Amino acid sequence: MFGRPSRKSELEATIQNLNDRIKSLESERDSLSRRLEKEEKRARMAGSDLKECETLLKKAREKITYLEGELERLEGASKNDKAYRETFTLTEQASLDLLYKIGSIKSRKEDLLTIYLKPQETITDLEHAERIPPLGDELEHLVNKPESDTGIAIFRDTGRISLNTFIAIPAFPFEASSWIISDAFDTRPLDELIQKERFFCVLLPHAGETFIGIFNQDDLIEERIVTSSVKEKHSKGGWSQKRFSRLREEDVKKHIKKVADTLGEMMKQWGDTIEFIIVGGEYNLVKEVLADYSEIPMLVRGIDARIGRDRESIEEVRAKALSLKWYVIR
Repeated sequence: MFGRPSRKSELEATIQNLNDRIKSLESERDSLSRRLEKEEKRARMAGSDLKECETLLKKAREKITYLEGELERLEGASKNDKAYRETFTLTEQASLDLLYKIGSIKSRKEDLLTIYLKPQETITDLEHAERIPPLGDELEHLVNKPESDTGIAIFRDTGRISLNTFIAIPAFPFEASSWIISDAFDTRPLDELIQKERFFCVLLPHAGETFIGIFNQDDLIEERIVTSSVKEKHSKGGWSQKRFSRLREEDVKKHIKKVADTLGEMMKQWGDTIEFIIVGGEYNLVKEVLADYSEIPMLVRGIDARIGRDRESIEEVRAKALSLKWYVIR
């Protein structure tokens, strides 16, 4: 007959069970600890992703707002242009040729109306505006509608027998507003504005390549082309794309810093001479840079050229900067 287990054996068995339980709990603890570390890391990454996502979302919303505004402006400009019989852009020399023809027109009556408006002014701001012959609702609407940062010139035959009305948007702003009705158009103010000798800076910023040129009325005086290694835009999504975007943004910031330094060097030499800064390309890249030169009037133009070392492109930039936009209406 077997006897009962001794007290020692019972204690040894209990100790073994407890040790096994301890090992099991330790294993479970380690597993949970590893899982927690992963979750915390994932949470940190998720938090970083969320913050970056919110930043990108904010930028996207700002971009959408900007594009919607541009679209509205362009649609409005398109509708306005359709109301004109003809719209075209002429170089300074071609504009002078057209202006000469306009100035050669004579009338037996004093019914040829010339109006010059400086930026931000309308016909109602003119002295004795009530004496100006009626332009008609359509022309008044069209004249007041163009958002020109340089002003506007109007040449109109109030007799309306056969002549069209010519409207010019100059490359540089008129300094004064005026009007006159006579037997000939007064083309002198626009002629003098076009031919005035002046120095101006053209800034064409792009990510990775920015052109800075100092021009006078006839030629290029000095040029700098600032180049940097900037990653191309990433088309894939996910974490890789976000990391790539951050790196690209850092590259762009470094490039803009180089642009700011180069522009600063050129302004030390030419700053007292330059009358205007004409900005094309990706204007938003250099907004903060240009804030340091707020004393120099800035004109934003649709010049979007990558210059490189192409001399023809530089001449094209100068020609575009000095061109006038013309409208013709019956």
